Amino acid sequence: MPLKTRLQREWRFLRGLNRTLGRVKSIAPDSGNLICDDLQAAVEAWRDSPAITFEGRTVSYGELDAIANRFAHWGRGLGLRRGQTVALFMPNRLEYFAIWYGLSKIGVVTALINNQLSGLALSHCLSIADAACVIVDAETAPVFEAARPLLDKPLQQWILGPAQGDQRDLVQALKSCSQLPPDRSARADLHARDTALLIFTSGTTGLPKAARISHVRA
Repeated sequence: MPLKTRLQREWRFLRGLNRTLGRVKSIAPDSGNLICDDLQAAVEAWRDSPAITFEGRTVSYGELDAIANRFAHWGRGLGLRRGQTVALFMPNRLEYFAIWYGLSKIGVVTALINNQLSGLALSHCLSIADAACVIVDAETAPVFEAARPLLDKPLQQWILGPAQGDQRDLVQALKSCSQLPPDRSARADLHARDTALLIFTSGTTGLPKAARISHVRA
């Protein structure tokens, strides 16, 4: 790469980094402003603008927020409480972002499980996440089923797709959920230092370990 091109690229990166640091430096760990509040502000500012394009489908900020709100109300309907965890075991798809965004609106932590895991590594991640339930799709459901006997406790399985056996049909459940934002009281008393997400190490030196991502870090 020519030196001039490389320098221009680095300059653009540094300008972007400086803008980002300027926006987040005022966020204090004891702030009541969570990642979902910042995302909600973006929705209000750009409601009709494109937010995500995936495999030929584009949704606006408003549409994305409506999908997220359905997941939030689904979680409340299950009785999920602030601080509890839902495991998300799926490949990339349009709903992926909306799921953890929606659950953060009710103070629920989402454990982002690597969809390439299987067997002992998968069961280990699900166990240490202490998840109340797991969300899968048609691709990951068979992998979860294979790892199920290795879990240290039963785990309710919700599938974005046709349900079989004891699976719960998440698509059907979402149809009865409101598209309006849940009341902010659902995440009352949470602060920016609290956990928003769990991500996991690669497990190259042993089984994967969970890293807690606070709302500040998110």
